[in-house]
Amino acid sequence: MENCLQIRQEKPSDYDEVCDLVKLSFASNPDDDGTTHEYVRELREKDTFIPELSLVAEDENGKIVGFIVLYEFYMNAEIEAKTESITALLLSPICVHPDYFRRGIARAMIDRSFFIAKEMGYKAVFLCGDQDIYAKFGFRPSFEYGIFHVDDARKNAPWCMAYELVDDALKGVCTTVDIV
Repeated sequence: MENCLQIRQEKPSDYDEVCDLVKLSFASNPDDDGTTHEYVRELREKDTFIPELSLVAEDENGKIVGFIVLYEFYMNAEIEAKTESITALLLSPICVHPDYFRRGIARAMIDRSFFIAKEMGYKAVFLCGDQDIYAKFGFRPSFEYGIFHVDDARKNAPWCMAYELVDDALKGVCTTVDIV
């Protein structure tokens, strides 16, 4: 990672630059429909948005070269024969400027956001994404925890993934989630 990289909380004055970064970062993604930047803009207006978990990475010149956001989502789960409401986090999206790939920026943003989330009392993070990429960060398919994606009829989707911020946070959970 760059020695001069700074990871900090996103500010409203960053929104346009983050929008441009998201557009650029997702432009070559065949699964993106070109609206991810709009999704981020709408997310900031929701009750589930947590400003402390919306982070940017700046290079030594103050240019925003990375962005990550985690926000709350709720699931009703069967835990030891009782139904409970669980508040977890969803990581969506994370992006790094193409000129800054393979410099450890994504890892640094994930580590920092997970540290903050754990300090805030959150216990687990979910995402939908490429298993080969996110397994490197410690994510595991959510079905291994008994948590299945609503669109996964076979109950073994490797792209619906979870990360426990606290050991055994998802132990005994059985539910279906509807996340993006």
